[in-house]
Amino acid sequence: MICVDSGYEIHFAGAAGLDIKGTEVLGLVRTEDEALEVIVALVQMYREQARYLERIYKWAKRVGTAEIKRQVLDDVVRRQEYFDRFVFSQKFAQVDPWSERVSGKDKHEFQPLAAVSFQQAGE
Repeated sequence: MICVDSGYEIHFAGAAGLDIKGTEVLGLVRTEDEALEVIVALVQMYREQARYLERIYKWAKRVGTAEIKRQVLDDVVRRQEYFDRFVFSQKFAQVDPWSERVSGKDKHEFQPLAAVSFQQAGE
C-alpha cells in the first residue's frame, strides 16, 4: 500500500529470490479503511483459492489480475464477504507458532550452543 495524493495505491504479487518480479497494481482507493478492507479481502481470496504452498505471484498469474480486481476491488459485496470470513477466521487462528515453540516444549532448541566471550587484542 502506497499513500499517494489521491488516496492509497495497492500493489501485490511481487517476488524476490529465485524469481524476481515487480508488483502488480491492484488499484487505487480513497481511504485507509477501504485500503485495509481490500487488502484483507485479497488475503482471504488468496487463502481460499491458492494451491498449497503456491506463491501469491503464481496464484495471481493463474487466476488473472483482472479477475482478482473484479472480486476484491470492484465487487463491494464480495469484498465484504471475503473480509468477514477473514475476520471470523482470526477468532480461532491467532496463534504464533514461533512464540509457542520458544516458550513451550521446544524451548531447548532456542538456547545458545555456547557462551562466547571476546578479548581485546593485547589483553
